[in-house]
Amino acid sequence: MSSDEDVAICMWYTLQNLEQNHKKKKLWIHPLNKKRITHNVILTLLCELRSDESKFKNYTRVSSVTFDFILQEIGEEIRKEDTNFRKSISPEERLLVTLSFLASGEHFQRIHYSLRLGATTAGKIVNDTCCALWKILSPQFMPLPSTDGWLNIEKEFDKFWNFPNCVGAIDGKHIAIQCPPNSGSSYYNYKGHHSIILQAVVDANAKFIFIDVGDFGRNSDGGILKESNFGKLLDNNKLLLPPPRKIHEEVEDEFPFVFVADEAYPLKKNLMKPFARKQLTNPKRIYNYRQSRARRIVECAFGILTKRFNVFENKMLVNPEKATIITQAACVLHNLIMEKEHNLTDIHNEMETTSSRVNQQDIINKPTNRRPPRDAIDIREKFMKYFNSEKGSVPWQNVYTV
Repeated sequence: MSSDEDVAICMWYTLQNLEQNHKKKKLWIHPLNKKRITHNVILTLLCELRSDESKFKNYTRVSSVTFDFILQEIGEEIRKEDTNFRKSISPEERLLVTLSFLASGEHFQRIHYSLRLGATTAGKIVNDTCCALWKILSPQFMPLPSTDGWLNIEKEFDKFWNFPNCVGAIDGKHIAIQCPPNSGSSYYNYKGHHSIILQAVVDANAKFIFIDVGDFGRNSDGGILKESNFGKLLDNNKLLLPPPRKIHEEVEDEFPFVFVADEAYPLKKNLMKPFARKQLTNPKRIYNYRQSRARRIVECAFGILTKRFNVFENKMLVNPEKATIITQAACVLHNLIMEKEHNLTDIHNEMETTSSRVNQQDIINKPTNRRPPRDAIDIREKFMKYFNSEKGSVPWQNVYTV
């Protein structure tokens, strides 16, 4: 074979390889997803939503003004560079996709069809954007309060829920997830599904003060508290709580600043829980009512969170780590919306209409078996006596006596 023939054969093989590679590149983007590029599906949708503020808020759960604020805050964090093969998805599109996912709870496969994004791409966008939301916004909208900050929170608990020296209500919520591989029963909870736990401390206006997310669904509230960041800060006196003080000028005793919880939590000197239902006296019933009235704001916060972000209505088809990131992002967005958009009067009015109908059984959860320390018992007794005194009572509380 001549050298010319060798060259010709080599050129033929080279051309064949180039043609095959060219065909492969053409198939790199799914035909359905090409429409996002050729027709600007997401940007067209965003433009249409901006023309109708009510539809914009219904779709994203935020106003267009708040959307633009969030975009300004996290835009650079989620921006990606264009490549030689395709144009990157803009920060504006990424934020819209993420808010749509949180608001609707749609699976990524559904987003693939509705927004012309690959399911894997949609999942990565949501994960990256949620990471950015938590990283950038949590220092602004969920900072750990200073001593003065705790005092401001206490004023509102006393004003709205008639519990002086209360600085937060704490409870846990199950976040349903698919069963992680090789996890055994770790995430399987008493409700009969797999979950991670969102443990939250909430202020008097249903905003999250502190959250711990990601613990095994099988664990109890009390056990989660012990191992949580918040629980460790509480036990080690690292929360910068104000020192004990009088709660009334005519009452000599000093009272510590406390959080309120249900019976699943342990009684501590800075953590109050109701008296057990067994052998309740009228003074104990009144104390339980007063504490329940303050504690129910955390249930209200969970209710608002779930109603606003339907992703919590369904099982998240992601691993626990990604479910944790999604939950953190939704919680900090909840605080941002509450601060910038929500009418707090509506929350207080709603709680007022329901708090007068508190059933004693509603405030009882799985009790803890550990005997509480003596100082914690004494502190709860002091609150009970104050709530049953002329100085500390409220006119409607005697409805809960027998």
